[in-house]
Amino acid sequence: MSASHAMRSAFGSRSLFLLVALLGITFSAFIPANAHANVAVCAIGNHQANWAPGVTNTVAMHTVTTDTSWTCTQLLTPYSLIATASSHEQFSAPFSCSNLFSTAPITWTIHWQDGGTPSTSSFTFTATVIPQGGNLVVTAPGSITAGRYSGRTAEAEFILLNLGATLNNLCSSPAGVANASGPATLTIL
Repeated sequence: MSASHAMRSAFGSRSLFLLVALLGITFSAFIPANAHANVAVCAIGNHQANWAPGVTNTVAMHTVTTDTSWTCTQLLTPYSLIATASSHEQFSAPFSCSNLFSTAPITWTIHWQDGGTPSTSSFTFTATVIPQGGNLVVTAPGSITAGRYSGRTAEAEFILLNLGATLNNLCSSPAGVANASGPATLTIL
């Protein structure tokens, strides 16, 4: 490769980079500033659910414990840009495998670990479950009803790994479905 060809190639790469950067700045100027500040995305998370006793095909009283944690990018002012959040919930209800995932509205308390106030959000949602690729995908659209981000819409998603593929066998066993876990996301708009 000649020196002049290398210089042209380097100049071309820098020019392309500069053009892309200028276009990005130009187009982002047309987006209202408040649009950048209207979302919190918790794209990295983990959800763990436990049922005691394990859920079978027979209706019985069960204690459900869920623990969810997220790492969030908060673009909602005045809170810090990166934060962690968590929710720990426990309740008892009668159900079986045929209605393992209730569609009744549920309220969770989300705890924000960034030093901001208010330090909690009440998230009320209704869950739906779809089997996908051997997993169960739980989608939970709802809203923040109190605390931080009150009045905003929100949606959580939990992927219960391998539960879709094993649910029938577990429900038929004496031990039943005792736990499930997988990745979790939360978006607040």
